[in-house]
Amino acid sequence: MKLVIPTISESPRQKDFFHELLTTALIKSGHTPILINKNYPQKRVIQQLNNGNLSLFWMISSKQRDQKYIPIKVNLTQNLIGKRILFIKQGEQYLYDKVKNLNDFRNLQLIAGMGMHWFDAQVWKANNLRYKEKEGNWEAIFKMIPRNHTYDYFPRGINEIVNESKQYPDLDIENNLVFIYDRDFQFYLSKTGLNAGKKYEKILTEALFQAEKSGLINQLVEKYWGNNLNILNYEHRTKIHLSLE
Repeated sequence: MKLVIPTISESPRQKDFFHELLTTALIKSGHTPILINKNYPQKRVIQQLNNGNLSLFWMISSKQRDQKYIPIKVNLTQNLIGKRILFIKQGEQYLYDKVKNLNDFRNLQLIAGMGMHWFDAQVWKANNLRYKEKEGNWEAIFKMIPRNHTYDYFPRGINEIVNESKQYPDLDIENNLVFIYDRDFQFYLSKTGLNAGKKYEKILTEALFQAEKSGLINQLVEKYWGNNLNILNYEHRTKIHLSLE
């Protein structure tokens, strides 16, 4: 079975976990997958999924996406993407040290950086938190924060921020807080087009449910990100839960 899947040019290593999960799950289910990688900026990934040039993409689950694409209803990262830790400006940790709850954080009136149409933007809006979406290449947010341009902080998933901190040493990882909302990545299949994933819905659903049941997903989450929870001192952070509506 041939699947055309993306590599995101802004964060090319993000694909590694999802590609290995797909390949291993399908092989263990008795199939021979051929994964064809196409490199696109994230904005174009969505366009290519819409027109069926891509077979599938991993995205944070939402009702809108469930309607627009074909969801495979298996959570992929043990909700690590829904546990958000902040990149902040160097020297500004003292601002966040005062925060004990959502209202404390809201009162800081700081502005989060987001890519256009990110699910985070919906969550921040629902919780009356200030944010601004970056048109074009969202990766520019990393460099704009240290220069005091537009944004005060950048929320990132536990599965993202450790590796990104090596790329952007001009940013600090905030020490005390983690913002949690109840969402995870799922695979979404394109419905129509040359490489539409729809025809593999049954095979992929069975393979991924088996990957969940067998512990394969847990093993790969541990392989790629298991140490991040320790590095980020997750257990001792103040947990701030965000509503989705």
